[in-house]
Amino acid sequence: MRRAWIGAVILAVTYCSAALRSAEAPDRLPVAETSGCSTRPLGKIVVATLNRAPFVTLAANGHSVTLIVDTGAERTVLTPEAAKAIDAQRPRIDFQRHLRGVGGDLASHEVELRSFAAGEVPIPWRRLVVAPVKTAKVFPTSLDGLLGADVLSDFDVELDLRRQSLGLYQKQACPTAAPNWAGPYSSISTGLSPGGRFFFPVQLDGHRLTATIDTGSQLTVLARAAAHAMGVTQAALSRDRSLAMQGVAGDPLSSRIHRFNKLQLGDVVVPNPPIVVADLALREADLVLGVDLLTSRKFWLSYGSRRIFISSP
Repeated sequence: MRRAWIGAVILAVTYCSAALRSAEAPDRLPVAETSGCSTRPLGKIVVATLNRAPFVTLAANGHSVTLIVDTGAERTVLTPEAAKAIDAQRPRIDFQRHLRGVGGDLASHEVELRSFAAGEVPIPWRRLVVAPVKTAKVFPTSLDGLLGADVLSDFDVELDLRRQSLGLYQKQACPTAAPNWAGPYSSISTGLSPGGRFFFPVQLDGHRLTATIDTGSQLTVLARAAAHAMGVTQAALSRDRSLAMQGVAGDPLSSRIHRFNKLQLGDVVVPNPPIVVADLALREADLVLGVDLLTSRKFWLSYGSRRIFISSP
């Protein structure tokens, strides 16, 4: 049975006073806003891909940390070993939190970094979650954690896995925002969850679904309930190849790989996509677009204008 990894880390705050946090725990540096729509590059870093998982190396407290780029994760996560190695300290005010992954719950606490950067680009968000991220059964390398939407959403992000590049740009907040690409591209208006995850409409075999982009998922995954609503029966799924997917909590998720006829993302059409059908319970989406689909094109994630741009082939 094949095994794959799915990200989508969700942080549920069991107790938090927003006013107290704002007054007593200033863990985010100010980010300059722009009133124009020009694409101002801040910097680029290398993103390597191993087993369909994108990795970057960042600097935290002057030490290198290797993190999975996980747009489906609300929070950036360090493993306990990595947090200890870089001398990450607990903040003066620490709220009780509960970290929930696709495969189960994780014990967690917060730390605050003295410095955090992607290459030459300072990262404003410096309060991270510490939790065990179990990837040993999937990735044959040591990992220091996940890079989530709390960090990524401070920028417009250009992700080009084909050329191993992750570009960080100043956020564009205007309605005419666009990437700095010379060639044609498709534009999709999106919603943005409170946790910083994009969600937007797609068409799968003529059925309208809601999708999200999750670079922490190796494969594209459709919720079983959505598949059944489309007419894909359990009997049909039982004839498909089985796959064990692993969430961040380490527990496997039983699933099947089903081949559909057509997936449409804006003007981009993906013919005959193989999609994993599994028991997902994401609030905003029926379909998780994984790295298997993201490697064929460039993606521009505009957190400021809430738009996604996809390059044409």
